[in-house]
Amino acid sequence: MSPLREPAIAWFASYMTDYLMGFFKRLLCAWRGHEDYLHFEKNRVYLECVTCGHESPGWTIDSPRAVLRFESRRGKTSAPVILRKIA
Repeated sequence: MSPLREPAIAWFASYMTDYLMGFFKRLLCAWRGHEDYLHFEKNRVYLECVTCGHESPGWTIDSPRAVLRFESRRGKTSAPVILRKIA
């Protein structure tokens, strides 16, 4: 085999391996369904399959929403409560 031919054969073998592995992953998802997990990006949340990498359309997060803050009533007692233990 000539030295010029070997890189082409190695490239073809690599290409076929990648193609067959991708086909096998898609076949697994077709057979048992996607394994979806939440994936977070800066302005987007979507479901991504761990096996084949399929992405759902997802949701975009355009602007930050206001955070509601409530004051606690626990810290605002009128008089201090003193508890005395009687034996």
